[in-house]
Amino acid sequence: MKVTLFFTYGISLKRWAERGILKREISFYRKLIDTYGIEVLFVTYGDETDRRWEKDLKGIELLPVYERLRQPKFKVLGLLQSLFIPSTFRRELTASDLFKTNQIWGGWVAVVAKWRLHRPLLTRCGYDFHEFIQRKGNRKLLQRFAWLISYLTYNQADKIHVATKANQKTIHKKFSIPIEKMEIRPNWIDTNRFQQTKDTKTLRLLSVGRLDQQKNLPLLFDAIQGTNIGVDIVGVGPESDSLRQLAGQKHIDVNFIGQLSSDEMPHIYNQHAIYVLCSKYEGNPKTLLEAMACGNAVIGTDVAGIQDIIIHEKNGLLVPEEPIALRDAIYLLMGNSNLRNQLGSAARIQVVEYNSLDKALYNERKAYTTLITPSIKPESKNA
Repeated sequence: MKVTLFFTYGISLKRWAERGILKREISFYRKLIDTYGIEVLFVTYGDETDRRWEKDLKGIELLPVYERLRQPKFKVLGLLQSLFIPSTFRRELTASDLFKTNQIWGGWVAVVAKWRLHRPLLTRCGYDFHEFIQRKGNRKLLQRFAWLISYLTYNQADKIHVATKANQKTIHKKFSIPIEKMEIRPNWIDTNRFQQTKDTKTLRLLSVGRLDQQKNLPLLFDAIQGTNIGVDIVGVGPESDSLRQLAGQKHIDVNFIGQLSSDEMPHIYNQHAIYVLCSKYEGNPKTLLEAMACGNAVIGTDVAGIQDIIIHEKNGLLVPEEPIALRDAIYLLMGNSNLRNQLGSAARIQVVEYNSLDKALYNERKAYTTLITPSIKPESKNA
């Protein structure tokens, strides 16, 4: 059994390495190989430099698109060129039994490959791509294109993996996709790596994620302004400079740690007792699940994506997007170690039960087998 994973359009192994997620992302497919003997091919939007990380793949085949094709300077030409990727790499793709998308953006390449080579298509979406484009306020033309690409990829998929039940309902309503075509497959966590240790924990807050408007960090800054509460922030992004300036203007104690690799993150979570995610919206946030796996007491805004994970006062605290409410929740946890331990333990239990790597691997292999194995026709009565 061989599976080809089409990367998100524009994403390469180099990009994964720069974001510190390379080892985390490839570990899933390496374990599929080791556990079930599945062959895997990565189609990336890198050039020959992606080969620098080939040794880390350990059994995963690599096909960097721009190692053979010349990358156009203009975005429109790049999109048009991507339609010919399945033809250009037909020989390599023919050996595959199943095509899979890593996300919706770029899903059209996998769809064209399905049409040309007649392989089943598994579409994965960690969030509703069209909704995210809308929320970011992108141009109307891009919003329409996002809707079209989403509609095409969902409709042509033989099976769709969504991260949450809310995501499933949204796709069903917006794109008229049958519920039975979708399976809920939340993000996975390696709970052996991300687990609670006996490290001394600080009461400085921890927040992890890309520094952009979606993460809504000004809300956290407003909540801790005028207090002695400090926060450590892991991540980089387009709002980095403006957030540093805002922290200075508000005279708050913020430590911008920058980008860390996934290998470094278990130790960071275990240095902190309280994790805060105050986003405006989310898909199925992996950093929140990692913090919960490490036994952090978590606080999240009561928005889509976060409310699918945190059960208020059971495994964490949900708060409205309002600084006073967030500040009250922070003070509550800082002043009550029993509550922190109770919520952290419950959070760990939930992630182990619903988001473990072993469960994700089993479900993934089951999906492949179901899609690849041809249906057995009943024997003829005349046989």
